[in-house]
Amino acid sequence: MDLSNITFKPLLDTLRLEDISDEEYFSEKFSDYISNSRLKLINPEEGGSPELFFEIRPKFSSPSLLFGSAVHGLTLQEESYEIVETVNRPTAKAGEIADLIYDGSGKMPDDSVILDACAKADYYKGNPTDNQMIKLKNSISDYLKSRALFESQYDGTRELIFLDEKSRERLHSCLLAIEDNKKIQELLHPVGLNEQPLIGGNEKTILLDVEASVPDKEPIVLRLKSKLDNYSIDTFENTICVNDLKTTGDMVNKFSDAIDKYHYYRELAMYSYMLSHCAKKFYNMDNISSTGNFLVVSTVPQYYTKVVPFTTTLLKRGFEEFKYLLRLVAYYKFYGY
Repeated sequence: MDLSNITFKPLLDTLRLEDISDEEYFSEKFSDYISNSRLKLINPEEGGSPELFFEIRPKFSSPSLLFGSAVHGLTLQEESYEIVETVNRPTAKAGEIADLIYDGSGKMPDDSVILDACAKADYYKGNPTDNQMIKLKNSISDYLKSRALFESQYDGTRELIFLDEKSRERLHSCLLAIEDNKKIQELLHPVGLNEQPLIGGNEKTILLDVEASVPDKEPIVLRLKSKLDNYSIDTFENTICVNDLKTTGDMVNKFSDAIDKYHYYRELAMYSYMLSHCAKKFYNMDNISSTGNFLVVSTVPQYYTKVVPFTTTLLKRGFEEFKYLLRLVAYYKFYGY
């Protein structure tokens, strides 16, 4: 397989930097776009294959992802989210199923609806016994009722976050730890040499079409998408900075292992690549220097936090992997698999 003759050309007229909700970002509307997490599905080092990549797959959910999303939302978009303190979401698979079947009525749906949710959540392989169904219904019944009652009386506009009591306690501890880390706060709210806030934002989406070419085929278009936790653009210093908030259930001093294990270096490299095009197009910047940081918070006591710089070595490594995987995608689109 020769990938060296595959070249890319960014189509800058398609470049967009805008606010897009998580629901829309992960919806069918953008399902044909390539994100960093989707690239994992084609990366052999991460167990990927062309079959996995090109197969339509549902959005993955888990308690850790739910908790991490809550930390992200209340740290980066506090004005848009609210944690509900009086409604307890069931834990583990029961919580996932409860959210899947919740329709706002507070009532328990038909068994067929519950079984469909069990299949989606891989709860007893979608085929629980009668006793398991009874236990499941008992564990989610109060949540359906109390959530429906709360939402019927809620007159705010924020997106509501429902967690179990212990998770709420952990969440508040994580948020406090992030707030108390001065370095993290400086990175999330940067100022330039003149003490003015830099151009930047939280949870912004970048969309970009890239034209892929090989000598013997008609060009094809690959569509890229990224959602940046936090970024800043310094037009005076000619630099961009991408900050990625990460939660970990381990010690923060071990986060370098996670960077390798989960290929986080590719994630920030892709973000930096797309943000650099935004800086060029929207702010007429050139010869841009890229910096970045992982803002890490441990989700277990003592809820330590740490800033891990995104080094030049990691940037180069990530960009090379990003290009390689994008070439793999293009190759299979050109020649099949």
